[in-house]
Amino acid sequence: MNMASPQSPGTTLRHCKWCGKTERPSQKLKKCAACGYVLYCSKQCQRDGWLEHKEACRYMRESAERASPHYDVEVRPYGFTSAVAFSKALSDWTEAHSLALQLCSQAYVLQLGGVNFVKVPCKYMLVSRLVCRTKPEQRTTERNPATTFVIRSQALTEIEEWTRASPLNAQFWDGTAGEREQVAVRVKEQYGNAYACLMPMLFNCDGVSMSTSLNLPVLHIRKRFPLDSASMDMLKDVITLCIRSIDQGFPLRCPDGSPSPIPVPGHFSRRGGKWVWEPFFADWDDYSPTSVEYPALHQAIAALKTGMSPKHLLAAFLSLQF
Repeated sequence: MNMASPQSPGTTLRHCKWCGKTERPSQKLKKCAACGYVLYCSKQCQRDGWLEHKEACRYMRESAERASPHYDVEVRPYGFTSAVAFSKALSDWTEAHSLALQLCSQAYVLQLGGVNFVKVPCKYMLVSRLVCRTKPEQRTTERNPATTFVIRSQALTEIEEWTRASPLNAQFWDGTAGEREQVAVRVKEQYGNAYACLMPMLFNCDGVSMSTSLNLPVLHIRKRFPLDSASMDMLKDVITLCIRSIDQGFPLRCPDGSPSPIPVPGHFSRRGGKWVWEPFFADWDDYSPTSVEYPALHQAIAALKTGMSPKHLLAAFLSLQF
């Protein structure tokens, strides 16, 4: 099956912002010296990625300088020593679940009517309200990046309406415009003609003023609209499976070296001082509904309404795409 599937992050949590290389014992990722948020594998990658990052870097640095003491106070009840540490945990969480988040955004777009409805560039953003689950007594090494937050709600919001609602929203949007433009150029190179536009995603955490954002690709699809009822039911199940994988801590990813574009569930564990994703099984064909190892996965599959197996569900969803 020829599928324009989302890019899977593999088994490693953190990657170079520019080239995507993972951290190795011989090559540590280093933070941007200016903002302290994004990671690069080399000075060359930081130089190459500066055009994409510079506006967002300036915005994040200036925002932190204006409100850092206030942000630091807000995150302490969750066990974080600083706003930067909290932001890093939130970034790790979005990276842990990046594939599920991308699948969700694509499914929401298709529910609305596809690329022609959301327009190009996209006139919507997907806003998620989160709750932080970390505790003050937890050590940093005990914070599983896949389980630090849960999604309480998600909603598509018109970008123009959102920016008009608050000067801070408008400032955030303008401050990250350059990064969106550069991300769009790079993502288009990855997906080619399958790429349509970016879907911005915004994450707000209860009790914390800071937000973080992602820009995920929206892909063209094969089928004509409107989709039939069976396809719409399939989209609902894809969203259900993805949200449950996020909230119940079994991230969907493709194992390193896997020839299949269909992700499988797994978990993060500490290996050599780092968090590494390990699949529950190499292929959905190996899934056992009677296994006692992953009860949350059983519950998620039981919640699917179409009766399709996860493998067939995800394959059918990916086959819609260009």
